[in-house]
Amino acid sequence: MEKFLLILLFSSFVSAQAGTLADTAFSGEIDMALEVMDLPTGERGNSAVRIPSLFLDVNLPLIAGDAFYIRIEGSEQSETSADRFAMGVREAHLDLISPFQSLHVLRVGLLPQPWQEAQYEAYSYRFIGPQGWAITEKWKYLSVSDLGASFMSELPRNWGEWALTLTNGAGRAEQENSPHKDAALLLRLKALQWTLSLNYLRGHYDQYGSDLALKERIQALLTYQCADQMMVGIEYLGARDPADALTALEMAEGVDVTDLTGQAVRGWAGSLFVVKSTGPKAEVLIRYDYLNPAQGQNNKELQTALVALAYKVQPDVRTALSYDYTQYGKDFAPGKRALSRVQLSAQVQF
Repeated sequence: MEKFLLILLFSSFVSAQAGTLADTAFSGEIDMALEVMDLPTGERGNSAVRIPSLFLDVNLPLIAGDAFYIRIEGSEQSETSADRFAMGVREAHLDLISPFQSLHVLRVGLLPQPWQEAQYEAYSYRFIGPQGWAITEKWKYLSVSDLGASFMSELPRNWGEWALTLTNGAGRAEQENSPHKDAALLLRLKALQWTLSLNYLRGHYDQYGSDLALKERIQALLTYQCADQMMVGIEYLGARDPADALTALEMAEGVDVTDLTGQAVRGWAGSLFVVKSTGPKAEVLIRYDYLNPAQGQNNKELQTALVALAYKVQPDVRTALSYDYTQYGKDFAPGKRALSRVQLSAQVQF
C-alpha cells in the first residue's frame, strides 16, 4: 500500500509540474513464447504458450528537463499475486536534472536495478524469457526494482558513467521498516569497442542475526562490440547471503542448503555470451551460464547452455528460435534433474 501512496504522491507532483500531456510519450513491449519440452523424459513433448513479459511505459516530461517515468508490467513470473498473469508497477520514479548540470541526474522513487538496467542496454535477449535474462535477475540475486534514490553522472570525455544508489533492500514486493538499507556503487567505463562495468552492493537482512545477516554482491562485466557485427561478453558475480535467505527467497533456483541453516553462504556465478550477425536482419546468440551457489559444497553446481537464432521481421518485431539445456549437480536439490526445451519467441515493441 505504501508504494502505491508514494506513486500517487509522485503523480500529483508531476501533474502540477507538467506543461502539457501532448508531450507525454507512451511505449511498450510484449514478449510471447511457444515452448516444447525435450528433457526430462517424463515431460518430453509437452508444450505451452507463455507471455514472459508485457510492459507499458509512460514518460512524462516536466519543466526544466525533468521527467517522470512509470513502467507497468504483466508477467507470468509474478510472485505477488495468486493470479497466473498479473499486472503491477515495476518502476515509478522522478528524474531530476534541473538542479544540476546536464551530466547529472537524481532519481527517486521505485527504481530499476542500475546494474541490470545497464546490462539490458547492450544485451537485448531478455525477451526470450528467464533463460535469457541477466544472471542476477534469472537467479534472484538482485530484485528488479526497489524504493530508494540514485545519483547518476557521466564521466568526462565520454569515458562512461557511474551511479550511487541507496534502496530499502527488500525489493518492490516487500515492506521495509528497518534501519538497514542497501547501498550500491556502479561504474561503467568505455574505451573504443570495450566496456567494463563494475558493481558493488552491500546490505543486511533484518530477519537474521547481525553476525550473518550481511548481503554482498561483487559484479564485473566486460564486453567487446565490433560495430554491428559481433558482441562478446563475460560476467562474474560473487555473492554472500545467509543460507536461510537463499531458501526463503528461492534464490539460485531453490538450491538445497538446509545443511547450512544458521550459516552464511558464499556463491559465485559466471556468464559468457557471443552475439554474431549473420545478415542484415539475423543474428546468432550463444550463451553459457555457470552457478556455484554454495562454495565448499560438492555437487551443487548448475550449468546452462543456450543457442538462439534471431530474426528482425520489422524494426519493432523480432523472433527467435532457441534451444537451452540445464544440467544440475546430483545434490543441487531434491527432484532437480536435467532439462531442455525448444522455444519460438517473439518480441513486439510499440
